[in-house]
Amino acid sequence: MARKRLSRKDKAQKKLNRKKTSQRLRSFIDLIMLRKHSDIYINVAVFVLILFGTFMIVSTNVGQTTTNSTVVLTTLIKQIAFLFAAYFCMWIVNHVFSFRWFSKAEMMFILFMSVFMMMPFAFSASGGSQAWIRLPGGITIQPSEFTKPLLIVLIACAVYKAKRNPKLQEKWSKLFRFPIYALVLDIIFLILQRDLGTMSIVVMIFFVCILIPDYPSIQRIQKNLKRLFTVSVLGVVVLFGITDIGTDIIAQTPFSHVATRIENAKNPYNDIYGEGYQPANSLYGIASSNIIGKGIGASARKYGYLTQADNDYILAVTIEETGVFGLGLIVLLYGVIIYRLFYYAFKTNETVYKIVLVGNATYLFMHFFLNVGGVAALIPFTGVPLLFISSGGSSLMAICTAIGLSQQCISQIRVKEMNA
Repeated sequence: MARKRLSRKDKAQKKLNRKKTSQRLRSFIDLIMLRKHSDIYINVAVFVLILFGTFMIVSTNVGQTTTNSTVVLTTLIKQIAFLFAAYFCMWIVNHVFSFRWFSKAEMMFILFMSVFMMMPFAFSASGGSQAWIRLPGGITIQPSEFTKPLLIVLIACAVYKAKRNPKLQEKWSKLFRFPIYALVLDIIFLILQRDLGTMSIVVMIFFVCILIPDYPSIQRIQKNLKRLFTVSVLGVVVLFGITDIGTDIIAQTPFSHVATRIENAKNPYNDIYGEGYQPANSLYGIASSNIIGKGIGASARKYGYLTQADNDYILAVTIEETGVFGLGLIVLLYGVIIYRLFYYAFKTNETVYKIVLVGNATYLFMHFFLNVGGVAALIPFTGVPLLFISSGGSSLMAICTAIGLSQQCISQIRVKEMNA
């Protein structure tokens, strides 16, 4: 009888231990996950894009094994490290970020980012731009990537403060003082770095976000910005599309590489052994995909024909190997994320959340538009990465930070809706 009672105690203890282990496991999972009531469609789309992107990065780097036998393993290790860093950024912003404490440290963030943006000038230029900090092990950091989510947060924070202090709503220059400081500094640094692709994204983010608040004091500036945007688009089309006036002018400036890219977009096959080598081979790769693709790992262009096969031109290799199915998957998943961001932006009455969600949707769309357009030679190539797909830790960490903040806003929108 004593043995039976002891056996029952042991069984009860084992059951209790299993229950405690299960509870600890659940607690750990809850800890590392994003906030409850985050949008599951965005989470799934981001996960699949990152998974597909990692797979394609490894595939494209096979093309370098002819000169470096360890490149695939090294690339995979670096990419996994970037994924952990990106998820950490997403998690921290999703759980810890607060407009309340950020509003007290805006100037500090702007100053820190300014110093960060100065650092690439100590390193050599690459691809016509001087935008990277080079670290040992072939790791590079592009500070300008982080200015995009920062600018969105600064604009949203300005509205957050105006809601609590109505006097700030009386004058637009006072309301958007810090975002304007950040924008001007960004433009100066990006011009000096000769990174017009990133500059166009930053300007577009500012333009879209500034149109969202409906304060009477900024309605006039909003109308003027719309007019300026229309005139600018028409000017670009006339000067660079219909005529060569703008291209001829830029060719005489330090941005002569931009003039070359404009010419390559107009005629990618004009200099296929010189400046048009990459865009021409990008189009060759896309054209040879035969709709269904050559098959995973079967790309020919990644073997030295595209020097940025795992980054700027990864879409060309992706289409070459997976055809319209790979392109369709990327377009679909991008569409899901952008649609869900706009869905919640229209659903909420909170202007701060609207700015964050629409700003991040613009951020994602601009990267997609500039990369896809450049790879297809429909517009001048800008060197902008295809987010979640291209290799590189800076762009991945920056967009994951933006997604983490968006999911925080979505979670709060849904909680408020459930409690209504």
